[in-house]
Amino acid sequence: MSRLGPDETRGTGPAALLAPEHGVVPFTGRGRELAELRSWARSREPVALRLLSGLGGVGKTRLALELGRRLRRTGWTVVHVPVGQEAAALSRVVGARRVLLVLDTAGCRPGLTAMLDAIGAGPWRGRLRILCIARTGGQWWRRERWTSTLWAEQTPPVTHMALDPAPDRAPDVTFDSALGVAVERPDDVPALLDGVAARFARKLGKPVPRIRFEPTPGLRLRALDLHATALAAVLDGGREAVDPATALGVVLDHERGGWVRSATAAGLVAGAGGTAEAALAAATLLGDSSDDGLRAALRCAGVDPGRQTPEAVGWLRAHLFRVPRLAELFVARVLAESDELIDACTSDLEQGQACKVLEAATRMSLDRPAAKRDVTGELIAVAVSALPDQQPKDLACLMRVARRLPRSAGPLAAPVLDRLTHRIADLARAGDDDAVRAEALADLGLVLVAEGDADAAVVLLREAVGLWRRLALTDEDRYRPPLCSALNNLGTGYWAVGRHDDALAVQEEVVALCGGFPQGDAPWADAEHARALQNAGVSLTELGRTGESEAAQRASLDIYRRLAEGDPVQYEPHVAAVLGNFEALTESGRPEEALPANAEAVAIRRRLVEARPEHLGELAWSLGQLGTTLEALGRSEEAESVLVESLGLQRRLAKVNEQGTRPELASALSALGALYSTTGRADESLRLEREALKIRRVLAGEHPDRYMHYLAHSLSNLGVTYARRGRYDDAVLLEEEALAIRRGLASQNVRSLKFLAQSLSNLGVRYADLGRFEEALCPTQEAVDMLRGLVRDQPEKYRSGLAEALANLGATMLDLDRPNEALRPMREAVAMRRQLVLENPDKHRPELALVVSNLASALSAVGENFAALGLAHEAVDIRRRLAADLPERYGSELERSRAVLARIEAAIEDPAAAR
Repeated sequence: MSRLGPDETRGTGPAALLAPEHGVVPFTGRGRELAELRSWARSREPVALRLLSGLGGVGKTRLALELGRRLRRTGWTVVHVPVGQEAAALSRVVGARRVLLVLDTAGCRPGLTAMLDAIGAGPWRGRLRILCIARTGGQWWRRERWTSTLWAEQTPPVTHMALDPAPDRAPDVTFDSALGVAVERPDDVPALLDGVAARFARKLGKPVPRIRFEPTPGLRLRALDLHATALAAVLDGGREAVDPATALGVVLDHERGGWVRSATAAGLVAGAGGTAEAALAAATLLGDSSDDGLRAALRCAGVDPGRQTPEAVGWLRAHLFRVPRLAELFVARVLAESDELIDACTSDLEQGQACKVLEAATRMSLDRPAAKRDVTGELIAVAVSALPDQQPKDLACLMRVARRLPRSAGPLAAPVLDRLTHRIADLARAGDDDAVRAEALADLGLVLVAEGDADAAVVLLREAVGLWRRLALTDEDRYRPPLCSALNNLGTGYWAVGRHDDALAVQEEVVALCGGFPQGDAPWADAEHARALQNAGVSLTELGRTGESEAAQRASLDIYRRLAEGDPVQYEPHVAAVLGNFEALTESGRPEEALPANAEAVAIRRRLVEARPEHLGELAWSLGQLGTTLEALGRSEEAESVLVESLGLQRRLAKVNEQGTRPELASALSALGALYSTTGRADESLRLEREALKIRRVLAGEHPDRYMHYLAHSLSNLGVTYARRGRYDDAVLLEEEALAIRRGLASQNVRSLKFLAQSLSNLGVRYADLGRFEEALCPTQEAVDMLRGLVRDQPEKYRSGLAEALANLGATMLDLDRPNEALRPMREAVAMRRQLVLENPDKHRPELALVVSNLASALSAVGENFAALGLAHEAVDIRRRLAADLPERYGSELERSRAVLARIEAAIEDPAAAR
């Protein structure tokens, strides 16, 4: 599915009109990008590289062709380098003064590094510009910085340009007399379509149709989709309304329909399921247009050897697609209908064929052509298994494959890549190349963390860092990028084993190293810099340093947003991940600040899921974060809707991967269970919380350092719900177990003090529920003392917890018939709740009613009934409004407040009886 040289004849049907090489539609809509590329070409540096990225069909190749056309007019030598001819192309332009080399599908070129090495080997006279085109950058691109000797003693500038799906359609850019239309507004798509359709109609000798344009809401239109819309309308005669989301499929259907006569004449069976389509799909997938390659495709389709005639071979060559996305759509649809054809195409693959299949699957994984089912994971799994992996000479190919395959390529891709990483490390250990061994060990360390063997991972990651440090002593600038990557991996390993101080230390080292990168090295530094800041923010949160954590996350977000503008496929998921980390603001008592970040993360991940369903787990997690924030803001109904969706997605994921999704499923169960518990739906809450507790007991047994905190959380939550159902004995047992766990955790991590104080306060209430008031006093007082210390350092984070603990302490004093001692903590709790209500009424008004009612009871107990009367009325008024909206949740509380009010009024009317 690569673009071959311009001399190759293929694509004889109407779909060939979409090929950028034909230029049927005049160049339009990329004036700003073209001007920027021309400025880059004219810059003073002798050698400069640029990565041009964007999803299939946004116009990358057409932009490069136009750039080349205009540069040729000013004396430049422009070469569009065929795959596999990188070194030869370079040798042909030696001596030329101004050269542009264009490398389409740059991410799939084994010869790219050797070409860059050759450029670095000799002084280049004049200007050399290398324009690499790919759908996305990522690891394969960053790896060139240290694998190529181009940067050994120099730092040629490297820049990155991404094409947004929607071109700039300002009038001074888009007007072209050849179109016969001037687009006057950025949203004037129908006028643009009319002009494009006129060009296609003229080429095909058909009338210009009236286009009925009905786009899918929210669709980000790419140039190819718009052109396909116009072509589909021409081919249909304008009879049907056209949606750009499906227009390429309409064009493909017309193309397939036109093959019947020619395929039959070539001795092939036309139509769906016929040998013509099967052979063409095989030829496209295997990427070999030689006579031998096309005969192999015919064999895959089951064509009898006697019918593998020159005519059949010629038919295949003539019908190979010139438009990669159209080719991918065709292959995806044909293979999705036939497991037998997949088997035939992928059986006994040679190394070169396996690499071609992987290239095709990788491209398909990014754009996800609409087919009956997604076959990319299957293709990746079988192609990787076909790669030779027994000899040291196999290592280079395996490492290239590992760097170019995205883990997001489908449910089968991640385990395949994990196995590949293990094999690469085995081969690298046997070799004597320190850089290769360091890279392999760093990758394997991350895989071991994901597999749950974090202790072993740390050992390997430390070895990898040591190797990179030694290499950096020989060439600091060249090996600083992989050292930063390995240090980031080591930080992940330390975090996984609970060594948060050590994790933070290496993350801060990466931040410092990134500050020392030479000018012009930002493309190599920024991704690791952003990653280090993001992870440092998580480590700082674990260490209780929330203020510093927020600053690190915001700095990371700024870098990732900039990177996502250049390569959204690669970096938009990272933007969403950092936005999700702002959930720490909710934990710090600032949910109103966390809400925009959580909502944006959900929006990004919904968009990602539409294109690539493997992001479903991340969407479920972001929904959980948003639900928690909404609950903290007191917006319970909205929180329920979001958390129900999150749990539904996690259950769906668990059906596919039960073991791997247990932590996330438990979190979703726990979050919704806690919400149901606080909103008076105890029966539903118990079912969810018991399920969460069961999962977390198993997880904590397997990995105590990682999951004991979450086990304590589930124990405490279930204890609270049992208490709400009147099962006080069960509640005490659960809270005592949670308290024991949290005491152990707090001795190791200050962040756990908040949760320890919560369990102490809860346990005091549980003892009071059972009438064990003397026992209740000690944990309640300890919780207050602990929270006072925490409030001094981080008031916003712990005020609400302290207010609750003070209220519990006052209630305990009142239960012990010590009302005078109850007044002070109760008054303090009321004052704190009043301030919190001013900041977030929905969240804190119910708790204010509780402490006000309790204070009224305490005042009445010491004979201050007139002072108590106003408070009792206030509590009744608040709870009356709450019960009007949620009678099941607040009705019983309203009756208790009314009873308190009645007792106080009776005491005022008959003081003697009250005494």
